Amino acid sequence: MKPYLIRLKPSQDIKEELIQFSIKYNIKVGSIVSAVGSVSKMSVRIADGKTVAQDEENREVFALSGTLVRHQIHAHIAAINTKMEVFGGHLMDGCLVHTTMEITLLDMSDTINASREYDENTGYDELFV
Repeated sequence: MKPYLIRLKPSQDIKEELIQFSIKYNIKVGSIVSAVGSVSKMSVRIADGKTVAQDEENREVFALSGTLVRHQIHAHIAAINTKMEVFGGHLMDGCLVHTTMEITLLDMSDTINASREYDENTGYDELFV
């Protein structure tokens, strides 16, 4: 296992940067261990599996967790505004860093073999270990 500490800068797309990082460092199986920072825009899918909600308010991220498998990401994000209102869901393209984002990622490629395969019950590529 190999840990990474990543810093994203303003206007970078969190999902896209994590995918590109996994490609650059050939991370076949990884886990997002922790993340702190802020966002200026969020795009998340909610629990119905279809609806995408967007928010363009500066927020502090207090949770980002998920898995990276074969350069695909499944992650959830939650952030809070100045009124202490939480916004979050399934991480989609369009979650942009406001000031900074510090992410700890653990590469488990040497200990776990996993893939994502289509599951007709959910309609998504799901984790297969």
